[in-house]
Amino acid sequence: MITLETEQKVSEIVRTDLDQGLRGHLAFGPIVVDREIDEFADDAPAYVHIKIVFEGDQKYLDPRWIAGMIPRIRPKLMEIGVDEFPVPSFIAKNEWDEWLRLNRRAHRGAD
Repeated sequence: MITLETEQKVSEIVRTDLDQGLRGHLAFGPIVVDREIDEFADDAPAYVHIKIVFEGDQKYLDPRWIAGMIPRIRPKLMEIGVDEFPVPSFIAKNEWDEWLRLNRRAHRGAD
């Protein structure tokens, strides 16, 4: 489980990286951080799923820059005690409510 304080620190690290790399082309928020386990793999390690809601033209999400995000943020996450592998997901703001609704349905009763 990730504490609220750790979630806020992860969000700050991710937001700083996004702001430095995308230079105001997109707006971000919320950034939701969850510790998850792959339910389809036996003995799968936990990972940190970072759901990044963005608003603006998706063309600015340069795949080469996005691919470098994990090596840029992972050392910073480890410094704050988050050792699980980070998995960022980008979700358009106009799709966020639908994503939440489908995600809740898929995980209903899994607690």
